[in-house]
Amino acid sequence: MTWRADEIVHALVSSLKAREAQLFAEHAVYGLDALDEVDLHPLLADGLRHAGFSAFREVPYPGQPERLPRESERQRCDLVIGPAGTAGIADIVQWGKELQRAEQTLFASLAKTRPSGLLPQDAFWLEVKSVAQIGYVEGVPVPNRSYASQLVRGPALDLIKLAREPLIESAGVAVIVFGAEAPLVRHDLQAMATALIDRDLPISSPTIEILPIADRVGNACAGVCLVPLRAARD
Repeated sequence: MTWRADEIVHALVSSLKAREAQLFAEHAVYGLDALDEVDLHPLLADGLRHAGFSAFREVPYPGQPERLPRESERQRCDLVIGPAGTAGIADIVQWGKELQRAEQTLFASLAKTRPSGLLPQDAFWLEVKSVAQIGYVEGVPVPNRSYASQLVRGPALDLIKLAREPLIESAGVAVIVFGAEAPLVRHDLQAMATALIDRDLPISSPTIEILPIADRVGNACAGVCLVPLRAARD
C-alpha cells in the first residue's frame, strides 16, 4: 500500500478539530494543549479510523524476530496504521515463539506458515510527540524553557528507533506543536525538520497543517507535522 502523508496528517488534524470544538462548546477550562502526550493517542487513533484507516495503539515493535526477546524487553509504537478492515498487526516475535514451541512437539506440521494479521512491512508505524510553547506544570501554565530542545530531541530519538527496525518499511513521527501564532509554529516545525536533516536522519519532506485553538494560556494554534522516514534507507 502507498501511504500518503497528507491523508494521514489531515486525519490527525480532523480529530484534534473535533475535540477542540467539543471543548469549546463545553466552555472547558483546559484545552488540547493541556493534554498529556499519551492522552492524545486515542483522539488521533479515532481520527484515523474516521478517515477510513485502521489504527492500533501500543503495538510491539517487530525487532529482530530471530532473537525472540522477552515481552518485557520489547518497545512499543504509539500508533500503527493499516488499511480499512485490518484485524490486527502481525506479531512476528510471538509467531516465532509459537513455531519454536510447536517444533518441540508432535504438532510441528500444524504450526502456522505465516503470522496472523497485517505484516509489519505493510503497515505505517507512527510515533507521536507533542510540545507546547506554554506548557503545564502540575496544572499551572508556564513558559516551556526546554521548547527548542524538546522539539528536536524527541522526534530524533523516535526516528532513530524506527530506522533501526528491519521489518518496518513505512514510518514516521507526528509532531504536534502548540503555540501562539500559526506562522511561528510553522516556522518552528520547518526548522525542526532542517535540524533533523542536519543530524543525517533518513527523512523525507515533512507535511504540515495548522489549526486554531481557543487561546486559554497563550497557545492559540496547533501545528501537526508528519516527518516520514525515507522509503529506501541504509
